[in-house]
Amino acid sequence: LDRICDLADQYGAIVMSDESHSSGFLGKTGRGTHEYRGVMGRVDIITGTLGKALGGANGGFTSGRREIIEMLRQRSRPYLFSNSLAPSIAGAALVVLNMLKHDTGLRDKLEANTKNLRAKLAEYGSDL
Repeated sequence: LDRICDLADQYGAIVMSDESHSSGFLGKTGRGTHEYRGVMGRVDIITGTLGKALGGANGGFTSGRREIIEMLRQRSRPYLFSNSLAPSIAGAALVVLNMLKHDTGLRDKLEANTKNLRAKLAEYGSDL
């Protein structure tokens, strides 16, 4: 992602990253691939799901500069023809985001477990 951002800077392109499988998991505070790869502030559009680490059963998000989000609100057919989130789902996501902001213990434990699993798999010949 860092090299993609470098190319985007070089050619004046916009970078979009889907963080559905990294939000809550990757990066020092669980912000995702853009935090993990050190490109915070260089990704123009970030999308993700509320259905994994963020505690919801469904729903998602798109974040970016105000003008990009306003254009998506006006032109995005999935946005125009969808229902709003149930308050319980939005609330659960907010609780998890607050947890990540104040304590990364669960995320840190997951990272340690993942490193341990990879090391054990490598001992048995896996080249993950």
